[in-house]
Amino acid sequence: MLINVAGLNRWYASGEQLFRDLHFELEKGDFCFLMWPSGTGKTTLIKILMRQIVPPLKTVFYKDEDLARLSDQEVQQYRRKVGVIFQDYKLIADKTVEENVLYPLHMSRMDDEAAEAKLDKVLTQVGMLHKKHVKADALSGGEKQKVAIARALITEPEFIIADEPTGNLDRGAATMIADLLIEAHKAWNTILFITHSQQLVEYVQQKHNVRLFSI
Repeated sequence: MLINVAGLNRWYASGEQLFRDLHFELEKGDFCFLMWPSGTGKTTLIKILMRQIVPPLKTVFYKDEDLARLSDQEVQQYRRKVGVIFQDYKLIADKTVEENVLYPLHMSRMDDEAAEAKLDKVLTQVGMLHKKHVKADALSGGEKQKVAIARALITEPEFIIADEPTGNLDRGAATMIADLLIEAHKAWNTILFITHSQQLVEYVQQKHNVRLFSI
């Protein structure tokens, strides 16, 4: 088991319950949809999975390790194993595609030559090699999301969290991004795809084998 969420509860500061007794599992090699209505704690869950919020003891596990018990050093090591694709891209607007995608490798101090080889591979994978030197703020929404996917892939993470990656895109761009994630999964990437779009889930289900959890 890669990720196991077992009986997770969370409350707002007001005392209102955000989610109750949440259970789901992510196996290595999964393409798993988590159907999550807007405004009901999706961002909080992602922060918990990234260990930006410490979960209660014995509720969230990574390979049987309790995320709540990780030391600061172990948290940093764990985060390097997770790639996140955000709905709003989180790109640096005045930096090029190349600079945005290489950013996590520079943070890990990878050798420049090795990083460049990885860069060309992932940009080719998402069809953005020809935009390598273009600044992020000159890209369309669909292109920005392709760059965000490349940035998530370049570190070769244990799993990828796709946080409503098509939420800001028109239908054509949305299906293009879904197709890219299907291809990423076929290349042995494990994907947790969080969305509220039933239409998108049905589109992917017609083309690919996925697991589905509904909240």
